[in-house]
Amino acid sequence: MKRFVVACLCVLATGCAARVDSSGAPGTPEPPVLSTTLSLPPTISEVPMPAKLSPHGKEVLSRARQNGATSVVLVLSTEAAATDRAASALRDLGATVEATDSSIGYIRASVPLDDVPRVAAVEGVRQVDVDEPIDRIEPTP
Repeated sequence: MKRFVVACLCVLATGCAARVDSSGAPGTPEPPVLSTTLSLPPTISEVPMPAKLSPHGKEVLSRARQNGATSVVLVLSTEAAATDRAASALRDLGATVEATDSSIGYIRASVPLDDVPRVAAVEGVRQVDVDEPIDRIEPTP
């Protein structure tokens, strides 16, 4: 397949088409006209980022509010080298930062329910997810 494509490109590049006069007689060859469009992959800034809080996360927050919860535990993903700065901003908002890992951009924090939108808007925070407990149903033999 590659050889076929290369052969076609060579034929086009050598100018296989000749200009035809109005009388129908061949004239001087026309130079080949190649039209190509260069398409580069999107840069990091052009890649669409998901919403900071998923629709499922919004649903979990709604259920927590209906159940009378006053705070929720959030798991946050931060940009490279922004973990410590984001954790400090979370503390300033009244969140209790439970764990951080700068090497992977991870923060786990307990946040008052009303402050979740402000936490999601903190500079350097890329993604917010509500930490949900996993049901631990013991299997029966």
